[in-house]
Amino acid sequence: MTTFISKGQTAKNDPFYRTGKKLRTVQSAFTITTAGAADGDIYVLAGGLTTESRIHRIMSPNATPAITSADDCDFGFYYSKEGVMTVIDADALVDGMDLSSALSTRDLLSGNATLDRTLTIGEATSLAPDDTYAGGIFLCLTINTKSTATTVELDLDIVIEEPTDN
Repeated sequence: MTTFISKGQTAKNDPFYRTGKKLRTVQSAFTITTAGAADGDIYVLAGGLTTESRIHRIMSPNATPAITSADDCDFGFYYSKEGVMTVIDADALVDGMDLSSALSTRDLLSGNATLDRTLTIGEATSLAPDDTYAGGIFLCLTINTKSTATTVELDLDIVIEEPTDN
């Protein structure tokens, strides 16, 4: 018999594993249509995030539908400046995901095999812990190649890990 020790047990001196965590789930559902689609469309999935937050999962309750022609999609971070989404790092989590055919995977972050899931938003985007943005940081999906599908309903659950002092 072999005993396996988790990363959390072996990294007890890392503050990431010493602070308590609070998970918050944000449901993000929207309709993608070809009528108003353009290359580079940005869909806001979750907001009010800080540099100390961490995206735990981007889950699809069901298989994701095929978004025809959307073969270059990114998951990353923006902030709002005068009502306009301004990029911090558009592909910090996933770069170039192909959503043009239906995916059976439940966690879309698995589209980035090299993603270090222990990184906070600040660490993933090289922001300092005291960097702040009015209204917070936003997790967004950028569809770099516009959809040619008629109408697609995309339903995602964003699981956000927020640090606590406990």
